[in-house]
Amino acid sequence: MIFPKGQTLYENLNTSFTNFSELLLDLKANGFMGYISVSFWEYEGILFLDSGNIVNAVEESGGARTTGQEAVDGITGKINEKDGTISVYALSPDVVTMLASVVRSEVVHRDLTTDFTSLDQLIAKLQSQGHTGYVEVALKDEKGAGIIFLQDGLAIESILSTNGNAVSGAQVLPRIIETASSVGTAFNVYRASVAEAFEESAAVMAGLELPQLLEVWQEIIASVEKTIDVRSAKGHFLNTFKDMLIERADDYPFLDPFAAEFEYKDGQISFHGSSVKNFSQALGECLTAAISKLAAEAETAGVDLTATIRSELAAVKERHAEAIDKFALAATMPDLLP
Repeated sequence: MIFPKGQTLYENLNTSFTNFSELLLDLKANGFMGYISVSFWEYEGILFLDSGNIVNAVEESGGARTTGQEAVDGITGKINEKDGTISVYALSPDVVTMLASVVRSEVVHRDLTTDFTSLDQLIAKLQSQGHTGYVEVALKDEKGAGIIFLQDGLAIESILSTNGNAVSGAQVLPRIIETASSVGTAFNVYRASVAEAFEESAAVMAGLELPQLLEVWQEIIASVEKTIDVRSAKGHFLNTFKDMLIERADDYPFLDPFAAEFEYKDGQISFHGSSVKNFSQALGECLTAAISKLAAEAETAGVDLTATIRSELAAVKERHAEAIDKFALAATMPDLLP
């Protein structure tokens, strides 16, 4: 996939002489918006950054493509090899968001040509459908290529590469359409898997900031445990919570106690998993299910346990408001973190 270069901050830095960790720290300190490109022979890796934080990635090597945390791990491992290049390009926030969301896409039309449909009519149709994704354009006789990115039907960014030169910007779209009409093209249409890209982005951010994520979840669970145990036998919550972890281990293997990846004990979380994908979703489901079961028991005694827990968690939410928002934790437990 071709990506717009935007404003060039650094270009073709040698991997042998670049301290990548310091580069990331500098970009984070400056709230950088854009992407880092890592290139080797027959290899390209892209790290998308929002306010200096890696939010998604795509890696292409040998015709294969990976995205999300797998791509982040691949790129950060590859960066230590010799004879590669690193380039950094700044983009507007909306373009970064759009690019990060379209890396996970599926083809919906392949090898369409201007012999059967015009590019401008196709774009108009996609706009009317509110399409999110991109269109790859290949000019006939290898005269060049283009790509048009759309988000909710709006053409956010376009790139045209001819004779080794590339131009980009929303204003490039008319030029691509005009060129396609005059020389003829073939094009592929891709639809973005936005929900999957969002999950990948959340997992990437969580993986890079795992200590903070664990800290917040630890305080949430500990608060619930304390609230319940003072109203019932000590350990009642923990036993119920563990039952919920086991019940959902088929869907979230890291919860399996025999896997020894996740454990909550004595108010502390320990996690030794290789991936945090669906981590918050899994804990949210288990904690909600445990509370629901215990609340049903408490209801027979006239106690509204859910309301009490919600009140106790309000203080946790206030203390960790930024992290809860960043990791979208409220969405995992909407009844408890409204």
